[in-house]
Parts: sequence; C-alpha cells; structure tokens
Amino acid sequence: MTAGADPVLAGIVDNRLHAIAEQMAQAMLRSCRSMVFQSRDFVTGIFTARGEWVATKDYIPVLAGSLPSALAGVTGRFAAEFAAGDLHEGDVFVLNDPYHGNNHPPDITILKPVFHRGTHRFWAVTKGHHADTGGAVVGYNPYARDCWEDALRIPPVRLHHRGRRQRDVWDLILLNLRLPDVVEADLDCQIGAATLGERELVALLDTYGVEPVEEAVAYQLEASRRHMRAEIGRLPDGVYRSVRHLDDGGAHHREPIAVRLELTIRGESALFDFTGSDPQVVGYANSTLANTTAAVLIGLLGVTDPTQRRTSGALAAVDIRTTPGTIVHAVEPAATSLCTLTACETIVETVWAAVGQADPAVTNAAWCRGYTFAAMGVDARTGRPFAVTGAMKGGSGATAGFDGWDAVGPPVAMGGGREIDVELHELTAPTTVLSQEYEIDSAGAGRWRGGLGAVSRWRIDQDDLSVLCIGSGALDLTAPFGVAGGSTAPANRGVVHHADGRISHPPTNCLLRLDRGDVVEIHTSGGGGFGDPFDRPAEAVADDVRDGLVSPTAARDVYGVVLDPITGEPDTAATDARRAAAPSR
Repeated sequence: MTAGADPVLAGIVDNRLHAIAEQMAQAMLRSCRSMVFQSRDFVTGIFTARGEWVATKDYIPVLAGSLPSALAGVTGRFAAEFAAGDLHEGDVFVLNDPYHGNNHPPDITILKPVFHRGTHRFWAVTKGHHADTGGAVVGYNPYARDCWEDALRIPPVRLHHRGRRQRDVWDLILLNLRLPDVVEADLDCQIGAATLGERELVALLDTYGVEPVEEAVAYQLEASRRHMRAEIGRLPDGVYRSVRHLDDGGAHHREPIAVRLELTIRGESALFDFTGSDPQVVGYANSTLANTTAAVLIGLLGVTDPTQRRTSGALAAVDIRTTPGTIVHAVEPAATSLCTLTACETIVETVWAAVGQADPAVTNAAWCRGYTFAAMGVDARTGRPFAVTGAMKGGSGATAGFDGWDAVGPPVAMGGGREIDVELHELTAPTTVLSQEYEIDSAGAGRWRGGLGAVSRWRIDQDDLSVLCIGSGALDLTAPFGVAGGSTAPANRGVVHHADGRISHPPTNCLLRLDRGDVVEIHTSGGGGFGDPFDRPAEAVADDVRDGLVSPTAARDVYGVVLDPITGEPDTAATDARRAAAPSR
C-alpha cells in the first residue's frame, strides 16, 4: 500500500468521493428533460488530474466503463494546449465521437476540470444517452452503413471556455438535431451536475488538504487493484474458450456475428483475448474498444465480489486483447450506435460462459438481451417532435443458490435502469400503453430458475409513425443460455397487430411505418436457469404456479412436478415417479 497514507482517512475520502458521484447523479435525475435521462440512462465519474478513475455512480455500467477512454480522448486532443497552460477554471469539454475515445454516439460525455487554489486537481465527468444525436434516424439507425450515417460526430471540443458558453459550438451541435431543446436541456443538466461535483471536490480538499487526499486516493487505487487481482486468483488456472453471437449487424448484415473469447487465468492475472472474433460489418452493431472494455468489466464484476470499486485500479488488473477491424474493435468508418446493447451483451455472455467453465458456482446464467420498439415523429397534438422507447425489461440469469431477478433489464444496466411512468410515455408521444406484465413461462428453468421476462403492449394513436425495432436475442442461437444443466430461456420476439386485422412479425433492427390503431407487442425473454430443473424443490415449483410465473404444464413437463388439480399442492408420489422415470439427465 502507499507509504504515509492513513487507512482510516483513505476510507473516509473514498466514501466521500463516491458520495459526490452519487450527488451528481441525483442532481441529473432531478434536473433532466428527456425520458431517456429519467430512465437513469446516465452515469457520473470522478477522475484525478492525472486521469485516474476514482469514483462513479454507474446506473448504466456500460457507460461508466468507457469513461476513462473518453477522458483520455480529451486530454490527448488538447495535450499541447494543456501543456501550454490553456486549461482553465470554468472550462467544459464535450465528446461523443467513438473514434476519439467515446463508446458510441448517443452517449455524450461532459468533462469539467476542477481547480483548487489555482491548481488542477480533479475532473468531474458526466455521460448520458441523449434522445437525439442526429443522423438519418433519431436514436438508432439500423440502415446506417458508416459513422456519418450513424449520427453527428462531436470530437473533443470546449462547450464553455473560462466559464463562458461557446455559442458557436452549441449552435453547430443543436442545429443538426431534431430535438434541440431536449438535448440542450440535458446537456445543461450534465454541466450542472459536473459543477456540483466541482464544488464538493473543492470542499473535500479544503477539509482534509491536498496531500492527504492525494495519498488517500493512491491508497484506494492500489487497494482496488489488489482486490480485483485477489478475486481473479480465486478462479482455477487454465484456458477457457467461449463463443456467443449477435443476431445481426443491422439492415445491411442479416447474419449472426461471432464474438470469440479465450480467457487465460494464471494466478492473479486474467487475459481476455478476443482476437478470433469476426470482422466488423456494414451496420451499426460494431463495438468500439471503449465499449468492449466496459463490457469485460461488467462481465468480470458480475462474477466477483460486488463490493469492488469501479476504478482505474480494478481495470489495471485486467488485460484485454483485440484485433482492430473486428466486431469488438471497430475502426473508422464503422457505425457503432447499437454496440452498447447487442455487442456489450454478447461480450458479457462470453465472459460468463468462459468463467462458467472455470467454476460454474461463481458465474451467471445469461440475462435477457435488450429488445424493444421505439416510436418517433411529430406529435399531431402539439406539433412538436418526439421520440419514445418501449419497455426493455427481461429477466436476469440464475446463479448457484438464487433465482434470477424478474423484469430487471439487460446486463448493460445490471438492474440500474428505471422504467418510465406510463403517464409520461403517453404525454410525450401519441401512444397508449395498454398493458405491461410478467410473462408466464418466460424464464429458463433450473434448480434455480431465471428471472421472468415481460410482455408489454402499446397502441399507436396517429397515422404514419416511424417505429424502430431494435436489439438482439431474438434467435434460438442468441437466447439466454442456462448453466450447469439449466435451461435456455425463450428468445425475444415482437408482434404487430395491425388495425386492419393483419399480424406481422418484424425482424430485429428494422424501421416500420405504423398507423392509428396498430398495436405493438413486445415479448422480452427471461434469464437462463441454473442447475437441473428436476432438482428444484417441488414446493418452489408449486409456489411459482400459484403466483402465475410457471404454468401447470411446464411444472409437469419441464420440472417433473405433478400438482393436485384441486389444491395446487405437489403430488409427492406422482412427482417422485415422474422424475424417476425421466431419461438420465
């Protein structure tokens, strides 16, 4: 550990830094404009002046894991200016370009230097998914062939200089958007949160002094590195290989795309080698290196001690190798907007599948993948543009000893997202939410079952609306896998009930035109199961049937549990006989 550091003070400072990140996040939640931010699709972070990641509030972990590369993009672009002293109190920088350190274009990063008595000491950083970042389609463009069709590219630039708003930069960004007022308000929300962080960090330095705080930060970073290495050391040495697939790359690439991982564990070191993955594609599902790094961190933190801090110390314990020009390390001009969903989920699954080979007891069965519909256009009621997304709430995978969480969402958020109020959905867009509910038999069966998926239905209340179907996990190949004999969960699927009586099943990653009275039906998968379903206690299966989570048919055919048709209680003799007569499992 760092010589001279006070361990007690180090703990106090560490907790205070994370509390400041939490304060920043709460400020964003209370002052944001868009429905996307209200769903908590944002993160905050604190970095030292040297670029060390020391604290975060990661509602959406895939955003948090790419903060270090975003900061590196800014400091790299302005290296000469900063060296010449052109970094000032009141400066604010902005970035969304995936080829300047960002993860994907919809997530815009705001970075503010924090000065204490004239010296640069910290960075306060916020990143959020914006309702509009330009391009041919609001939000996601499944027809994008390159990064220019994908979205407006914002390289590292100053939004504020010495506290003054750079109006020309603001105009250049906002004039390229369909929802400029919403985006401007959310950018101001991010800047306000960073300013709050700046104030609290200055107060921290005033309270404890610069040198003690810097020593405490160094102590905690080293502790974080050691913690991660110790967690890796719990896994048996070996080489473990896994392959998972994206459904497709968008409208121009309708074939599954393989992510291949070779995980090597040696003592307290872990090498994540993705060099055998498929080439990048013409489409918007390609992953940037920043996104791949974030996904690996999600996967690793999901199977190790959950109390670990997300810091540069933890990242330093991990070695990630990729080949530029592949699906996990896209190079310009590849489109990348969908990568924080489909590519991230696929990468996380490869990590969990590989770790499951090393030690099934510590891994997860696969979670649902993100899959939803989004509507956009001009609301005839108000004359204002809008964009709204349906529920994205599938189940998490089971683990040894625990069922999965129901309708918690995909692993990119790890449960950190929040469902938007139905009333707000209907106020914002010409739609009516008809129902949102758990879907029976949507979880992968097992000794511990996966979390349930959901089905949501909403009606289009205006003619000729653009509706996107986006996501992954709609193929048997990409449905959430089970572990240690657990069952795979059903795949995602979408149905459109047209007002004229037709029923259609749109493919993933396509753009539809729907009319008044059409009903969109979104079925999100549950999580995979863990362990043999026949080992699940009959009483637990009966409880699930009683609660409407498992059907009596599935109880009998999948779990081998026969229920009394009157009382609903397990018929012990019939259950034992059915399970005993089943083929060897």
